[in-house]
Amino acid sequence: MIRVSTPLRLTAALLLTAPLAACSAGADPDTLDVLASSTPHAEILEWVDEQHDDISLDIKIVTGGPEANAAVANGSVDVNYFQHEPYLLDWENQTGQDVEILAPVHIEPMSLYSTAHDSIDDIPDGSTVALPRSGSNFARGLLLLADHGLITLDAEADPAALSQITLTSVVDNPKNLDLVPVEDELAARSLDDPSIAAAVINSNFAMEAGLDLDADTLITERPEGNPYANILVASAEGKADPRVATLVDAVTSTATADWIREKYGHAVIPVN
Repeated sequence: MIRVSTPLRLTAALLLTAPLAACSAGADPDTLDVLASSTPHAEILEWVDEQHDDISLDIKIVTGGPEANAAVANGSVDVNYFQHEPYLLDWENQTGQDVEILAPVHIEPMSLYSTAHDSIDDIPDGSTVALPRSGSNFARGLLLLADHGLITLDAEADPAALSQITLTSVVDNPKNLDLVPVEDELAARSLDDPSIAAAVINSNFAMEAGLDLDADTLITERPEGNPYANILVASAEGKADPRVATLVDAVTSTATADWIREKYGHAVIPVN
């Protein structure tokens, strides 16, 4: 069973204040170093820790970004858990580095939230809508708006090629919405700005911000066939580590899936 050797440490600033090499994966030979988003990723890992005692995890909180993948690629940490595959593929294409996908774990359906309006029909013409800035999530937000008729994308826009979907892909915008990119982790906070009518937000950031995932949601992605499952990632060497295999089995187990459903409801959907 997986056992925690150190408490869950909220070190969101770690990657900004110290070299990644300082994480020093493998400093304790019995411990896996894991970078994870706080909600729900680190919470899922923490629960798994409590259920198993044959591996130890040192979990460090990150807000995402290329540094978390670079840390896995250069061996500074063993595993990360914060992203979906299209985001990872964009990073690999941009950097020329490679890491290994261990397993998809859960889907966080992306939604359009508003604390000022009750439906997309109520959003006034010319309103400002915030979307997450990162390339893959910005494209994902545009696809969500297009799926519900708020905008129209070029017919050649391919949901499997998110890096190619940008504002230039928008061919019709009947409400003349001002589509503004903001940092992914700040999208939820953008709703505090009265000039923002609505914001496309990942459910993990929405939960962290205390948004009501029922009352504040106007439209949401369909879970069926959703290609944006959040994944566990390791280096090629890490993938062969038996401790990593044990972690993958635990995180993707039926018991973990049942716990995710009970804790998060429709906000986090296990792949299992």
